[in-house]
Amino acid sequence: MTATAKPDDLKCFYDDGASPPDTPLRIEAERAYREAFLDAAREAIRLEDCFEHLPLDRAWDERRHTRDAAEIELGQFRPDHIVAAARTRGRVQAFEFVAQARERGRDPGYSDQRLASEVIAPWGQRVAMWAATELDPACVSIPPRPDDDWPEPEVKPVAPRLELIARRVCDVPRTGNLAFLRDGTKPVIAAVEKPASPSPARPILPTLTLRQLVDQFPTLREPVIHGLLRQGETMNVISSSKTGKSWLVSDLALAVALGRPWLDAFPCEPGRVLIIDNELHKETSAFRIPKVMQARGIGINEVGDRIVISNLRGRLKDIVGLGTYFAEMEPGEYKVIILDAFYRFMPKDADENSNANMALLYNYLDAYADKLGCSFVLVHHSTKGNQSAKSVTDVGAGAGSQSRATDTHLVLRAHEQEDAVVVDAAVRSWPPILPRCLRWAFPVWTLDDA
Repeated sequence: MTATAKPDDLKCFYDDGASPPDTPLRIEAERAYREAFLDAAREAIRLEDCFEHLPLDRAWDERRHTRDAAEIELGQFRPDHIVAAARTRGRVQAFEFVAQARERGRDPGYSDQRLASEVIAPWGQRVAMWAATELDPACVSIPPRPDDDWPEPEVKPVAPRLELIARRVCDVPRTGNLAFLRDGTKPVIAAVEKPASPSPARPILPTLTLRQLVDQFPTLREPVIHGLLRQGETMNVISSSKTGKSWLVSDLALAVALGRPWLDAFPCEPGRVLIIDNELHKETSAFRIPKVMQARGIGINEVGDRIVISNLRGRLKDIVGLGTYFAEMEPGEYKVIILDAFYRFMPKDADENSNANMALLYNYLDAYADKLGCSFVLVHHSTKGNQSAKSVTDVGAGAGSQSRATDTHLVLRAHEQEDAVVVDAAVRSWPPILPRCLRWAFPVWTLDDA
């Protein structure tokens, strides 16, 4: 397709992720991805030193160049760009797997020779078998990793970092320092080809002048919850355990689904809502939401198809694992996605008190929101004890980065009167809000400024 393509023929987002091969174009993209992954794996094995001369940076340059070439105009891409994108993604991912295997093997003290012979070479055989498997239009086929069959340790290995755990599930850009790949190492495999000369350096960070920025983005993003949340943003809802957070966000889901004000204070734009709940059984959700509907005078025919619930209790997924789930969604399918409760979506080795770990998880959510064109609402708990003396951004169990990384940090704190709370929020793209009082009258919270 040439640059004369009609706007209706373009895609408004760059599709560079794994998707089930359920259309002819996606089948072509999946085949291109597998072929490129296999070619890159074989190239790494044939190198004189599969770690020293790994062309990882050059592969990333090619991937960025492919994206630039697919963009017809700002934010508009050729619809067939997914084939070229899949090809460069496969090449980058294969080289990343090799680099990560080397990084994992450094702390236990594995020699490069042992890694090449016992890890990388057998991995290449598994990759060839994977690439030849039949395409399944219903699911994404994940390539094998070098460390799927790790050798016996020479010393006890340390637990892998959260960043590496995340990369095993999602293909994310490399952010670590891989300067060790240029350290002196011994040749382990006979050379059959020399690495190509590096491509000219390309700018990594996209930049705009202030004039371009103001001209291209003259307004803020579209509101979702007026005063609190915009499209593509994330909002935390924080309170102590058993306060009624789930009832509160059920009320929020109904307000967004119908375009009604939430709590009679925050007007909502109408749109479909997805609730991903990892605490309640299906029976409990089927009981609770209609109770809130009854209290608000909402009939099932008004909202029955505008709210979708996924109960994951007993088959939990973490933030990273949700990436496969979200890859199947169409952008714009949902206005808001609610994750209840956030602590159960954390990877098992993540530390909620680690700023780095929490910031990484919010980076994933930002990427999902950008791809899906929606907003996320996260339901989380506060620490034990009296919260009244804390600032808004200090309420919430875990590292402080959770309040800094989100766009809206909304908290409920106990009022001196029974069955009442004070709702307050720190917001990023709205004027500051005034604290308001809510009173609990089963099954809903209502404003009670008196």
